[in-house]
Amino acid sequence: MKQTLIVFVQDEPGVLSRISSHIRKRNFNIESLVAGRTEKKGITRMTVVLNEPDKTKQQFVVNSLKQLIDVYDVIDATEIDSFIREYALVKVAVNEDGKDEVIKIIEQVHCNVIDGNEDAMILELTGYEKEVESAIKALEKYEVLEIVRSGEMAMVAGNFVAHKPELTKSELNWSTSRILESF
Repeated sequence: MKQTLIVFVQDEPGVLSRISSHIRKRNFNIESLVAGRTEKKGITRMTVVLNEPDKTKQQFVVNSLKQLIDVYDVIDATEIDSFIREYALVKVAVNEDGKDEVIKIIEQVHCNVIDGNEDAMILELTGYEKEVESAIKALEKYEVLEIVRSGEMAMVAGNFVAHKPELTKSELNWSTSRILESF
């Protein structure tokens, strides 16, 4: 079962590497990782999708991430009401006759044509991972020249206090503070 985590971290060099290394060291497989700025200056929001069926291990990764110095908060969006979407750009080789068929395919999903010249079309897909996957599968009967996918992004529905991130840095544990004092 996939586990979707929303991780709020300090916006500084090396944080992405530290988070992914922390997860890798605990032998979790990262299926998707998306990071970007937030509405709060100095805070980066990451959506991390892990493939871990064990509920105990899922809670372990959440708790261990919360203890990292660079992490403000972690929200496990796996079982709460949230929207998880993916974004993809797909370039397809088409001739003039194939354009109408491609347009029929993409009308069934959330898609925009962002470039359509005489020999290729660039399509912008958004939606659930399965929707993006099925649209790409339908386009495979044409020559797919390039694909770029964002990975999954998550946002919790509603405005519930319980699901709002606590954007205060965690306190250093005793050993970390002793190490930092020695410098």
